[in-house]
Formats: sequence, structure tokens, C-alpha cells
Amino acid sequence: MKVIDEHGLSVGLIEPAELPGRPWLSAGQHIDVVRMLRPPADAVPELAEHGFVVKPEMLTWLARLGSDEDEFLARLETRPRQDIRRAQRRAGVLREVVQDQVEPETLDRFLALYEERVAAMKFGVPYAKRHRETVLNGPQKYFGVFAFDGEELVGGCLVAECPEVSAIRIRFSAVDEYWRTTASLARTLYFTAMRTARSKGYTWATLGDEPNLYGHLTQIGLFSFKVQTGFEAVPSQDFGDPTGCDEADLVLGLTALNDPCLILGYPPRPHADRKLRGYLMTADESLPRKFRADFLEGVELRALPR
Repeated sequence: MKVIDEHGLSVGLIEPAELPGRPWLSAGQHIDVVRMLRPPADAVPELAEHGFVVKPEMLTWLARLGSDEDEFLARLETRPRQDIRRAQRRAGVLREVVQDQVEPETLDRFLALYEERVAAMKFGVPYAKRHRETVLNGPQKYFGVFAFDGEELVGGCLVAECPEVSAIRIRFSAVDEYWRTTASLARTLYFTAMRTARSKGYTWATLGDEPNLYGHLTQIGLFSFKVQTGFEAVPSQDFGDPTGCDEADLVLGLTALNDPCLILGYPPRPHADRKLRGYLMTADESLPRKFRADFLEGVELRALPR
């Protein structure tokens, strides 16, 4: 077993041949998660016996755009639909700008806000900065949606166009803390991006790909936010990700993870439709199960030590 540091998380990587010996029990060092990359099908039953969750490494959050915004909102439950309309009303005092070709000065102001927000995260990684040249000069086409309070940029998102799958990917977003808490500004920006995508003839919108371990690089609150915004998670390899694959994770404890943490994995007997199940890891067995969604085959609660 090889132990690596993954952005503050101690991960023990094992091969199928090592599984019967359970080397994580005698590692002699702290391990947060034991992981098998690309587990072979014949190892899945034994992995389940040891408590591993076989899961897509990355998730794509996906929604069909529909003919217009009213049709999209009609799919949502009453409360999330009201929350979106309320966010749009509160953000109405801001000046919203869509840049079909993102301007360098605006991009740099957005990246400064983005890095400020990422710095406040426990395990934040400023991925967007690495894509500055691509956003400005391609080869992939981006557009941007930005919100200004007077002359101050207080929120924005960068959107990649993917004509090969008739989709947009809302890849990077950042919102000033005040406008995040008082107006849930990200919702308004996303819906403007989707309105723009419809005008360009796209069929799908995604909120990009993200690691399938909520409570580490991705915060668990993002799960509820994305469900309530009308998106559902699918394995990234099922929607155009050529590098997407499966892995198996065994979470040993919550020392380095947030409590609770959440994995979207396959049920013990996966369905042909690739439906996922939620696995909620927590030290609090009385925690309400807030992480249900129509696209999930239930949520399983697993008690873990902090």
C-alpha cells in the first residue's frame, strides 16, 4: 500500500491483490481514506464486504435546458423555485453583464475574487487561474457572466461551450460573501448563463465535473445547492469525460474531512441505468438525512469516528 497526501487528506492506495490482507489495519500511520483505483469487477463483492464504496471518481452535474426558463423552473419543487425567483429579485439592483468574449481586465478582476474565496476554504485549490489563457484565447470557447455593484465586481462565472455534446459547462464561479449570503447571487448568475446557452441553441447545462467526496475539496453544502437548482449528478464518464473512471473508497474517519461527508456511489448491485446511492459518513448518527434527491437510490447513513 502506498500512502499519499491529497490536498491535506492521507490516502492509502491499494492494489486488488492487497485487499485480502487489509494493509490499512497495520500501516503504522494515520490514513483517512483507503482507495482502489479502477477496481476490477471481480473485486467488487469483497470491497463491499470491507465497507468500500465503489463510485465514479468524478461527477458531472447535468440538467436539460428545456425551451425556456419557466419550463425549467416548473420541474423544481415549490421552495427551490421560490428561492431562485427571490434570488433574482434581490440581485436586480446589480448590473449584470454577459461577455461572449471575456475581456482580460474583467477576467483578472474575477480571478482576484475567485482566489479570495478559495483562500477561505479548508482545502481550496485555485484551479481557475490555470485556465486564464484558455478563457481568453482558446482553443475552447468561453463566455462569462458578471455582476457589478456600482463599479465593483461582486460575482461571476466562466462558462465553457461544448458543442460536441450540445452543452455548456459552468466551470468556475465566485461570489462576494455579502451577495452570497444576502441574495444567493450564484443562482442568478447560473440562470443567466443557462438563458444565454438557450439563445445559442444548446441542449444541456452542466455545473462542471467535481471530485466525488463531499467534505474535502468540494463542500457538502454544494450537493443540496445543486439539487435545488435543478441539476442531477451522473458519472463523468457517462457525459463526455474521456478520463472518467471508477474507484473504490473506504473512509476510515473524519479527522481531516468535514462531518458529515458524502459519497455518491453505486448500490451493491448496480442497476443497468447506473443510478447512484448516497453514502453519508458522520459521527452523529442522529443527523437528519438532508441529502435525498430523486436521482439517487436512497441515502445510507454510516457512523464514523471524528
